[in-house]
Amino acid sequence: MSGTVHFLTGVGLPRSGIARKLRAFAEAVEGGRKGSRGHSDDLELFAKVCGIAHDWTRSPEFTGCDAEPKALPLRGRNSLGALIRSRFPRGQIGRALRWMSRRGVIHRRADGRYVLHQRAVFVGARDPVYLEWAATHAIHHLKTALGNWKQRNPNVRQLDRVARVFDLPEKEVPKFREFAKSRAESCLEEIDNWLEDHSTHNGRQRRVEAGVHIYGYVGSLQTIAST
Repeated sequence: MSGTVHFLTGVGLPRSGIARKLRAFAEAVEGGRKGSRGHSDDLELFAKVCGIAHDWTRSPEFTGCDAEPKALPLRGRNSLGALIRSRFPRGQIGRALRWMSRRGVIHRRADGRYVLHQRAVFVGARDPVYLEWAATHAIHHLKTALGNWKQRNPNVRQLDRVARVFDLPEKEVPKFREFAKSRAESCLEEIDNWLEDHSTHNGRQRRVEAGVHIYGYVGSLQTIAST
């Protein structure tokens, strides 16, 4: 809990607001309630835009012979508007366009067609939606840890692995970053393909959200002992 508060104050959130929400959450817990866990509109937009980019890069009607995403017109059957309507209510198409353009996800060419710049949607530095997204995935990690802790059968536990060293030279950090990104991208592509092959909207069977989250980290500089 203290680590979470330190993180929130470190990114500039007002201490008074953090304290107010903590008190409200504590009162809810004491009263036997779970407390509010609502998401901002920007996070909901971000999740839907990620879905649009995913469909744009994978659906045959939106990709070319080279399997790359096509430049799309705004209107028509196989258009960007059709992609957006699959994720957003009709009245929010303009809002989605502005959100994607402002964050560099798409670009409008001189001929009026839209080009996808990011196969995976990234938000910029200091964008509040990134921190909210990160907090959501931190909750997934905690749920995984709690479920694995409760599960007696090791074969049923979820993936939770780490690869690390404690003495990587600082000059190797850029190489580590590029290597990790490259391997993670290919790994996630393979996992995403498997998930897509097994995902279905048909039938009355129970369905769940499932995924893998990979992140890298670099710790603080180690103190070098004098000899």
